[in-house]
Amino acid sequence: MQLMETDLGKYKGYIYFFISKHKRYFEVYMEQIFPFDMEYIPSLLWILSAFGDATMEIFDELSEMQKCEIFTFVENGVISSDDYVATAFCTGFMESIANKKDYENIKPYLGHNSLEYAINWLNFQ
Repeated sequence: MQLMETDLGKYKGYIYFFISKHKRYFEVYMEQIFPFDMEYIPSLLWILSAFGDATMEIFDELSEMQKCEIFTFVENGVISSDDYVATAFCTGFMESIANKKDYENIKPYLGHNSLEYAINWLNFQ
């Protein structure tokens, strides 16, 4: 399997968006893919779930501008016309953050569709 055929290759723009915002995202990314095992390369959903966890951990360290950029980016992922990307953002990122105790702190930053998904997910559980 070639790296470019995996989610890490196909969706690198989504991954690098987060990595460019805070060093913790890069650390999480590295923890997910190394030691590099060609038999198991994490999916976009898996990486976004880890980035959701990281977002909750570093939320207070992010500037207001970074928070707005990140959650605008997430909203665009949630409403993506690419079903695979939308599912990865919803199931990976949104479900990850909706289940955290500090979820209420990030609600003001969620876009309409992201918030609607989180509410529906929490009601479903």
